[in-house]
Amino acid sequence: MRKDRNRRNNTVGDATDTSLQRLQGSRHGYERPFEPVSAEEWEAQRNAAISAAVMRTMPNIAREWGISDAEMADTLGLDAETYRTWSNAPSQAVLEPEQYERVSLILGIYKALVTLFPLTDRQRRWIHQPNKAALFQGASPIDCLRHGGLAKLQAVRQYLGAECQGGFA
Repeated sequence: MRKDRNRRNNTVGDATDTSLQRLQGSRHGYERPFEPVSAEEWEAQRNAAISAAVMRTMPNIAREWGISDAEMADTLGLDAETYRTWSNAPSQAVLEPEQYERVSLILGIYKALVTLFPLTDRQRRWIHQPNKAALFQGASPIDCLRHGGLAKLQAVRQYLGAECQGGFA
């Protein structure tokens, strides 16, 4: 695991690209309203903008990890058809609070994997290979993320955070 930490080049795209740079296009600006709006209207606009940004970003992470739409949908707590619809039209996305929490954990997992494995193919391998750590019980991390619910997402995020700190929680 730790051998890949010292490498800085990626195998996908330009040799100097980083995983975070490849996701840069996922984020778009928003225009603030010109007229005063109520707190509820402002919150609705903000949530819509965040939901759209999420649905532009998650397919990019799925591609990097080599996981299907169905696998990412399960990880987000969505059905596959809704995920595909929102991926194709991010402005239609309406995420629930639990899905925001899942997104936050997925982004944390993504960042930890980039830290631990700068090479995208190593990140992909880690996600798909059966893992003997007690947390995974021989299953692949993606299977745990898909089927373990919010608690498993939190546990995997904590596990990887500890790994980034040298194995200490």
